[in-house]
Amino acid sequence: MNLSRGVSIMVAGKTALVRRWSALLGLMLLSVAVTVPAAPHLPVVLLEHLDDRMLALSVEEQDLAATPEWQPGQGPVPLKVDEVADLVERWRRRALPEYRTVSLSEIVLKPIESPRYGTRWHYLVALEARKDDGTRDRYFVAVLFDGKVVPGVLEPVP
Repeated sequence: MNLSRGVSIMVAGKTALVRRWSALLGLMLLSVAVTVPAAPHLPVVLLEHLDDRMLALSVEEQDLAATPEWQPGQGPVPLKVDEVADLVERWRRRALPEYRTVSLSEIVLKPIESPRYGTRWHYLVALEARKDDGTRDRYFVAVLFDGKVVPGVLEPVP
């Protein structure tokens, strides 16, 4: 009789030990979950094909979400072309001061190709820049409908 009680106590002791280890393991897993760094924040990248190059426009998601929605045939465009030209000129003075002349060569109204932001559009603006030494460069910027100017980066198509 004493023997069966001893076995019972031993089994109960193992159960308590298992419970303690389970709780400790749970706390360890919780601390690991808490200390794992969050996923890095990545912007939305809009891509445009331009001949043999790719234009990448990196836009913060909250900036895209803040732009007015618009679809052709649903009223006037929220940002007029002359406003776009003024915004790009202000951006140009800050971003490209080394150029003697910078002129707009093209303004195109384009949809944002994204399932999430498909009801939003932007202007794609091409700029021709010339330095005093005659060097010429071409720049591209996107202008969101809330007036934010986003510079693009041209890369060769792989």
